[in-house]
Amino acid sequence: MNCDLGSNLVLARGLLRLYKLAMVDGHRGVADQLLCALEQLARSEPACQPMLDHAYLWGLGGHAGTVSLRTPGPGPQ
Repeated sequence: MNCDLGSNLVLARGLLRLYKLAMVDGHRGVADQLLCALEQLARSEPACQPMLDHAYLWGLGGHAGTVSLRTPGPGPQ
């Protein structure tokens, strides 16, 4: 894993975590901006796509009232 990829994955996990926190706290506008940032990151780095997928599924699942903020880690290596 090169430095750029590792940095992008760390950034994607951070954005996902902040997205979930914003949703839980009811800051929908902030959550939307964080999701946009995650979408842009996933477009530029396909390895970040699983975090974006997780955000979509988490938001669609109505998890905004829960506190489970686990983010997906790297897959099997």
